[in-house]
Amino acid sequence: MKIQKTFKEVWEQFIYEGTLDESLNPIVRDSWIRSKKMGINPFRSYGEIKPIDMNQYSYLIDIATPFMKSLFSIVKGSGFMVLICNEKGQLLKVIGDSEPLKMAKKIGFIEKADWSEQSIGTNAIGTSIVINKPLQIVAEEHYTKICQTWTCSAAPIHDSKGKIIGVLNVSGPREYVHLHTLGMVVSSVKAIEYQLKLHENTHQILRMQKFLEAATNNIDECMLIIDTVGNIIIANDQIKKLFQFQDDQLVHKKLNEIILEPPLDFSNHIRIMNKEIYIKLKDTQKYYHCIVNKVPIYQNRNWLGSMITLKEMKKVRHFINNLTDNRAKINFHDIIGQTPSFMKKINEAKLAAKTSSTVLILGESGTGKDMIAQAIHNESDRWNKPFISINCGGIPRDLLGSELFGYEEGAFTGAKKGGSPGKFELADGGTLFLDEIGEMSLEMQVLLLRVLQDKEVIRIGGQKVIPVDVRIIAATNRNLRDEVKKGSFREDLFFRLNVMPIELPPLRERQTDIPLLVDFFVRKLCENLSRPMPTIEPEFIQKLIQYSWPGNIRELQNILERTINKNTKNTLTVHDLPDEIYEKSHLKDSTVTLNRHELKKQSIIHALNLFNGNISKAAKYLGIARSTFYRQMKKYQIQ
Repeated sequence: MKIQKTFKEVWEQFIYEGTLDESLNPIVRDSWIRSKKMGINPFRSYGEIKPIDMNQYSYLIDIATPFMKSLFSIVKGSGFMVLICNEKGQLLKVIGDSEPLKMAKKIGFIEKADWSEQSIGTNAIGTSIVINKPLQIVAEEHYTKICQTWTCSAAPIHDSKGKIIGVLNVSGPREYVHLHTLGMVVSSVKAIEYQLKLHENTHQILRMQKFLEAATNNIDECMLIIDTVGNIIIANDQIKKLFQFQDDQLVHKKLNEIILEPPLDFSNHIRIMNKEIYIKLKDTQKYYHCIVNKVPIYQNRNWLGSMITLKEMKKVRHFINNLTDNRAKINFHDIIGQTPSFMKKINEAKLAAKTSSTVLILGESGTGKDMIAQAIHNESDRWNKPFISINCGGIPRDLLGSELFGYEEGAFTGAKKGGSPGKFELADGGTLFLDEIGEMSLEMQVLLLRVLQDKEVIRIGGQKVIPVDVRIIAATNRNLRDEVKKGSFREDLFFRLNVMPIELPPLRERQTDIPLLVDFFVRKLCENLSRPMPTIEPEFIQKLIQYSWPGNIRELQNILERTINKNTKNTLTVHDLPDEIYEKSHLKDSTVTLNRHELKKQSIIHALNLFNGNISKAAKYLGIARSTFYRQMKKYQIQ
């Protein structure tokens, strides 16, 4: 039975007897033969140091050094060294752990040492030059005994004409031999050769550098590239601006040296998609609200590191608001009117727009409070930021809190995975319009007051304090002073809101504006229907002026739309108006003077009769919310 020999036995057999084992690698076999013919002493104890002009190879060293460092960052701490040699096999630069560097120094494996095959016999550096191929030499495959405690992986470096100009080598303990080591060396050599080609054309290098810098720096997102242990390799301008860092404060540092919270573990290849985090920096203790993504980077199935992108939450909200059209569409020049009492209020609103104070818009339903709020926003210095509106009376009390303040994942049954920002967060930097503020519950008023005072929100189910910069415009058709007396509205919140009150007059007090509004609405309706503008008879306008308009402008628009849809002629006459205009006008013209509350009561009764008790349709007809309709039914004891 044939016994398999060890490498040591194979080497000793050749050295002492000159016999080659048939199991020997052909490349090693041929190199051993050459080494013996050249008279290499296999028992020499130290490498040969030869003079060398290092300046001659400065360009090669400069180009190779970053790749050597990158390669060493992968093998660091495992007893390996990375080195670059010239075309003769002389060592130019060595990077490694302290222990292997000490061992290498003992055998003369240092800068300027000649590690060619002619000097030291079979080894990865010298033999790879001879065969002009990448090569890995392990333990006793080395011809000289002083090299046999090492495993070495080397690959020749070529210029653009294919000439060998150097060798990249990785050496380490023989027990850590791995085929992937040679693969990494070859990949690095290819990168070095590519850089050498660029080095031959200075203009091309500058152009490429500018292009790469522009590509990363023109990305709207903050970007980092880190290696497998969290070292920052690349940081673009956006992340430097966000964190207010200089170049030397980011690159070549570990991520956890920069970030204090949260404890981010990026030393894995797990993908992260759109995770909301609060980053706290170690130096400044400042928080940054961001969305983070992490994409692992692979080469030949080897994980090299990760690309991390950060989106500042303010920019994310801005994008969401643009996508969802959370913006104000009305400007002051869009608002129609010339009645002195109304124009006085418009001027008050324009003055309010120039401040950052809270505005409280008062007035009956349908008087255009939301339009005034939009115009104030668009006239303010927040015009290019979000305008978000929420109807405090149209959302169930239990849901209003989550709508305003947001919630964390798992805060309640049915809470969306990942949680959701509230209207305060989405309106950050802009304006939040709280319509029907008088409908808000006392519990919610307490929370709202806290946000107005502290300019911070805490999501439902969460603990993180989120700073918000939001301008509040509130609106109501209630008399909040009366509500304060009744105990249904907090006095401290009222004073917080009532900084710049604007009370809009009802349409019945703006009779001179009715012809202007009729012309505008009719023209707009006809444009939408692709119909010519009809002639409007004076009696038609007069009848509308006589009407009391309990639903105000919203009711006017409703009636005009119904009239235009039913009209088949090119003229609008008094006979085209619906019956309720006559009925309600008669109420006004009768000898019995009806006060404002009686008019409201009669309009509710009429709407209920008109739609056979359908409250949704009746409320829509009058242009008011269902909750308001219910409240007024209760107030006027209408069954």
